Amino acid sequence: MENDEIQCWRKESCAGLLDTLPVDDLDMKVINLLSKNARMSNVDIASEIGVSEGTVRRRINEMAKKGIIEGFILLLDCKEAQKCVKVFVSLEVDDIHIQNVVEQIKSHDQIIAMYRTNSRFNVLCEAMFRSVIELQDFIDKYLMIDGITDSDVKMVIGSYKKCLWTGI
Repeated sequence: MENDEIQCWRKESCAGLLDTLPVDDLDMKVINLLSKNARMSNVDIASEIGVSEGTVRRRINEMAKKGIIEGFILLLDCKEAQKCVKVFVSLEVDDIHIQNVVEQIKSHDQIIAMYRTNSRFNVLCEAMFRSVIELQDFIDKYLMIDGITDSDVKMVIGSYKKCLWTGI
């Protein structure tokens, strides 16, 4: 199986990343099958690749111990997500307050990803809200945290290439 068949949860392709993993061909076959269906049983995987169930179980456990497999997640077909409000929130945060700000904001249920950046806006949040009113409540409460000196909220109004995870 080719690496370009692998699907990562937040990227259309992660083949280049997979080339750097310390795995052999059998591990790659297991990863490929799990990337298509994380609920696939060890017995079905074993049958598909021609090894025993115990071999598959050991390989998965070993990759989990090494941190190659971090977990199994649910991917939603988010056709309904287009009714949501997706935003990117750029924050300028004083360095001495960054840890406190990040801890407070990342606990918000609607924040789906947070990144540290190398620009004046040194924190980037990706979020999805059920409505503009919910977004406004977030802005009113969270963007007034001590240490945030400036912010920029960009609302997604359309997509040229959709995110596999959010559907937007």
